[in-house]
Amino acid sequence: MQPAETVSSLEANVAKSAPAQQGTLMRQAVFYALLCAGTGASLPFIPLWLGYKGMSAGQIGWILAIPLIGRAITGPLSGVWADRFKKYRTPIMYLGLLSVLSYGLMGLGAGTNQTRFMLYMALYGLGYTGISSITPLLDAMTLQLSRSERFAFSTARAAGSASFIFANICLGYLLQTAGINAVLVWTVISASTVAVGARFILPSHFRLDPTLTPSDQFVPRVRLATLVRNRDFILVMAAVGCLQAAHSFYYAFSTIIWEKAGHSSTVCGLLWAVAVLGELLFLGLGGPLRRRLGPWRLLILGAVAGVVRWTLLANVSELWLLWPLQLLHSLSFVAVYLAGLELIFQIVPAGYEGLAQSINSAYASGVMTGICTLLSGMYFDHLGAGGYYLMAALAGIGLIVSIWLFCRRKQRMLDISRTGI
Repeated sequence: MQPAETVSSLEANVAKSAPAQQGTLMRQAVFYALLCAGTGASLPFIPLWLGYKGMSAGQIGWILAIPLIGRAITGPLSGVWADRFKKYRTPIMYLGLLSVLSYGLMGLGAGTNQTRFMLYMALYGLGYTGISSITPLLDAMTLQLSRSERFAFSTARAAGSASFIFANICLGYLLQTAGINAVLVWTVISASTVAVGARFILPSHFRLDPTLTPSDQFVPRVRLATLVRNRDFILVMAAVGCLQAAHSFYYAFSTIIWEKAGHSSTVCGLLWAVAVLGELLFLGLGGPLRRRLGPWRLLILGAVAGVVRWTLLANVSELWLLWPLQLLHSLSFVAVYLAGLELIFQIVPAGYEGLAQSINSAYASGVMTGICTLLSGMYFDHLGAGGYYLMAALAGIGLIVSIWLFCRRKQRMLDISRTGI
């Protein structure tokens, strides 16, 4: 590892020309595209591959949920571990290599059903943990660079959404010609491009907080305790967690519900694509609205959209109504995601951004979503589409916390100037 640069040399590095700024933006956007090309394939299709390998629905549920719940531990640990490195890209590269190795070994599964179940649970857990731990580190890196080099974070992130749609379409077509094993091959190749791309595509910037970059003597529990004692950080994490976990029933059972309502699998796939398309449009074109509202109001808007979306989905099956409800994904998910990133950046001490984003991602997108995913099966068995009411209630809790945070914002003396999230 190279020694840290001095403050003056770092200042010189961030005083970029306009072409250099665009170069950094392009690098971040390309890497987001590589990362989401893998998740866009594995998220919808890995369950199919596991079923082909003999896993039951219950076994698949455990394989998918365990790494999510396990992020209660792996999220903070990966954040503390990443803090040891002077460069942004170094821990991202190592996490990518972990995923390549773990996903690759899944192709060697043999033995009894129970043996393969345990093997897949361990290997998928490691692979997913590696990839999912990259996202908050990349978000923190891109958010920092977007401020120092004056480009829009959302532009880089939009490349990931576009890549997610592209991967869905391409792999769906590939499965018809190459067979189900194309899922794992795609996932391994994608993880490989992430590992290589971290080294050769991501810029080699040192962290922008050199005086706070941990020394070899820093104590991880002190840094964790600093965040745990930050009441506003905990409340933002709770609000975002409720609003993101409210999507779990949708992820698990929306396609089944729509097919039972008489819609074809092709239509169901298009409904999913429309949701991601709404995400892409909001990232690309919603900048003026986001700047006008600011992160506090944006979080409330996303919460309201979630309550409306899940309440209506419990009652609506007509296709002409499903299209606009799917477009609400741009608010129920993306607005909450962007607001959470910005608020955490504002309320944690300088130098804690990466660790804070890792913890937030671990609990909001990990633990809470994992628990709700496991419970969604019970909701569906007893309530059918009525399970969406429970998601609406969860989003309602997130809305209440969001409003409370908004009302208390003036007490924090934070800089709530309009930013380019």
